[in-house]
Amino acid sequence: MDARVADGAEFSAPQLGEPENVSSIVQSSLGVLRRRWRMLAAITIVVFGAATILVMMMPPKFVAVTRVRIDPSRSAAMGQLTEQSSLPDQAVVETEVSVVKSAESARAVVQQLNLVNDKEFSGKLAPLPRNPTPAQLAERVDAVAANLSAAVSAEREKSTYIIDLSARSTDSVKAARIANAFAQQYIESTVNRRTGTAQRQSNFLDKRLSELADEAAAADQKLAQYQASAGLVSLSSGNTTVTDQQIAPLASQLATAESEAAAARAKVSTALAQIRTGGIEAVSAVLNSEVIRNLRAQRAQLLAAKSEVSTRYGPKHPETMKVDEQLRVLDGQLNDEAKRVISGLQSEASAATARANSLKSDLASLRQQRAEVTRSSAQAETYQRQADASKAAYDRLAQQAQSTSQAAQSSLSQASVVESATPPTRPSEPKKNLLLAAAFCLAFALGGATIVAQEIMSAGLKTVTDVRRLGLEVLATVPRLESPFVSRSPAASYVVKHPMGSFSEAFRVIRHSLALGARQSPRVIAITSTLPNEGKTSSALSLARVMAFAGERTLVIDTDLRRAGILSSMGVEASIGLTEVLRGEASVEDAIIKDQVENVFVLPIAQTIFSPEDMFSGSAMPDLLAKVRDHFDHIILDCPPLLGVADARTVATLADAVILMIRWNHTPKNAIKSALSWLAMDKANVVGAVLTMVDSYVEAYGAVYYSKKYKKYYREQ
Repeated sequence: MDARVADGAEFSAPQLGEPENVSSIVQSSLGVLRRRWRMLAAITIVVFGAATILVMMMPPKFVAVTRVRIDPSRSAAMGQLTEQSSLPDQAVVETEVSVVKSAESARAVVQQLNLVNDKEFSGKLAPLPRNPTPAQLAERVDAVAANLSAAVSAEREKSTYIIDLSARSTDSVKAARIANAFAQQYIESTVNRRTGTAQRQSNFLDKRLSELADEAAAADQKLAQYQASAGLVSLSSGNTTVTDQQIAPLASQLATAESEAAAARAKVSTALAQIRTGGIEAVSAVLNSEVIRNLRAQRAQLLAAKSEVSTRYGPKHPETMKVDEQLRVLDGQLNDEAKRVISGLQSEASAATARANSLKSDLASLRQQRAEVTRSSAQAETYQRQADASKAAYDRLAQQAQSTSQAAQSSLSQASVVESATPPTRPSEPKKNLLLAAAFCLAFALGGATIVAQEIMSAGLKTVTDVRRLGLEVLATVPRLESPFVSRSPAASYVVKHPMGSFSEAFRVIRHSLALGARQSPRVIAITSTLPNEGKTSSALSLARVMAFAGERTLVIDTDLRRAGILSSMGVEASIGLTEVLRGEASVEDAIIKDQVENVFVLPIAQTIFSPEDMFSGSAMPDLLAKVRDHFDHIILDCPPLLGVADARTVATLADAVILMIRWNHTPKNAIKSALSWLAMDKANVVGAVLTMVDSYVEAYGAVYYSKKYKKYYREQ
């Protein structure tokens, strides 16, 4: 097959691997429903019917609800409001929910309502003997209580202290009685538990209070004795001593003395540094001395007088020498005074340092004394804490003992009934409408799953892509005819009655594909299939009639010796046929009959044979084809199925072109592969495949030639 056939096929078919859009997926799903709706309907009806019967047989159940409010606080036991600003403690409420339907409560309700022999809760139990023993009766009560607990539920209302206590029963009055009985039993049990526990706690607390009173008195006495022996003074700020009171002012004095000593030493250091750099006269303390200033003033006057005398009389004059002597005396006085000032600074520094050292020595002595009593103070504080702890424990326990004593004498409950159960007017279970809806959905889902599984497990080819994966081009897809028409007449007559219909148009596509497949249209065309009942005989006769509509003389030769079908498709009978011609018992002119369509001729098989004789391996069949080739535009060979019948392989090699008919969604892929491998081995010219009996709503039909939108375009008359 040359490129023109491939081009023609690709013009009308999607490429391999083309992604499916949503529309194609929907169309495929609808196609599956159309093909398998009977299976879907059958499974849905059967399953839904069985579920409906079961739902209708379910006995009605009435649910009665009692609302109980709980307050687990200690103050609630004395009838006081609970002081709580946060949300209720979930653990506490859930604990009470478990207590409400405890086994003990269930046994009490069984005995209170006399449910030991109630058929609803003891129907499956063995009957009691006429005179049961206490052990047998107790065992029976436990068993009935277990069944009763299964029919009772307790749930918390959101984040509240309200418990909804529900009881289920086939009797509405009984359901209300059970719910109220459980609530009353819970309230009584809370009172009994609380008073019993409170009495035991009260006895224990009284004994413990006496012990704590003795311990507190002993602790106070021990503390007083130790403080007296250690010389501790009890102040508001804590246990202190005389030494502690002396240390604080002494430390303050020491700090002042050390500061003054440091300042004095700093002055001495500064003076010494100034002497080293500028002489004793540069010392700031010397410069600030009143005596030094007076001496300097005198010296300044002498210098002025010396300058005047020296200028007037000269340096050797007695007056000048007198002034010089006075200057030397005055300089000596300045130096002596400066040394005296420096000596005074050093004396002040030494005195300040000595005073600071003395205070430091006194402070060290006091601190040593305080260190000796520190251990005593620590021990005294320990005794003080022990005494305080004993008093605090005594106070707390005394308050708790008072509350417990009041609770033991109180008959108030920590729970109360907010709303008593009343007999419901309508059953709560089962919700038949909801169950029936769920049953229908389940039945439909089961049916859908079944047909999906059937579709997945189907080994047939469904799309053009599936065929192309086998190396074949799809020449056309032939739609499946509706069952009413098939039941009235053979499929091949459809092209006669509806020449412009979609079925007839499919064979025009095959004819057109063959015409484009080679430079010269093939004269001998073999139509075969992999398995029986794939529409090859109807397709062969329909193709011949479509060719005849185009003015081409066409001969159809039935080569299926074992299951000839041409005559039945034409609705005629014949006495001689291909078998007689090949054996030389009749001429081909006498065996050929005319079809109802002009230019269509048929060489049938008059009678099926089951013989080991090989009718097509010799020269008879090739000679026959050579003889009739020049008298007809096309010769169509209706071959038997390839698998299981050897004749089809022999006849296929005699044809110019072989068309493989594949029944849509039916023929297994492996069978087609085997048939193609045999044809390739025989070197038969397979030009393509035709999908037959295709659902007109699926992708394989619309993708190759026309979509469903063109269905109304054809006149199905």
